[in-house]
Amino acid sequence: MSSPFTSSTDIPDAPSSLAALVTFVDTLESRVRQQGSGAALLSPRGTYSFSETAQHAAQSIGYSMTGYPHLAPVSLRVTVGRAVKHLFLRRGAMRHNLSAPVSGAPELDPAMPDLAAVAVLRTAVNALVAFTGDLQPHPTYGRCTKAQVANLQTQHLREHLPGADAPAAPQPATPAR
Repeated sequence: MSSPFTSSTDIPDAPSSLAALVTFVDTLESRVRQQGSGAALLSPRGTYSFSETAQHAAQSIGYSMTGYPHLAPVSLRVTVGRAVKHLFLRRGAMRHNLSAPVSGAPELDPAMPDLAAVAVLRTAVNALVAFTGDLQPHPTYGRCTKAQVANLQTQHLREHLPGADAPAAPQPATPAR
């Protein structure tokens, strides 16, 4: 991998959930480089472009460290939100509105190229890997451990980008000269 950012092989002792998140971003970068775009990876249920999806995920990961702009009432976070978090963690998959922005977050840049958006996502993931402080409550799930954040963010990305888990299309052979 030619990226100057952390890749999954740079985290030998990381919990598997963090390694899975880094590996997923490695896959995204590889697929976008190979295909020239991440459009084929998107779920048909959402309205975001690939770039907006990567930016959206980066916002969410970043806010887990700095604090989300808006939180649901604490009563919701410790009851329904907590139950939903544990359901997703047990199932290993989530289902949510793929067109919903992070409440209070700045607008996404629709003109940002796909690889630049992957770099923004990788920067957020690298910050999470290196983060040693107290994580901030999720707007719905409430308090999460670092492993839970990584697991839930990987699920989040997988739901938005199910094509990333599909086998890559074979590249056409280069004609011999």
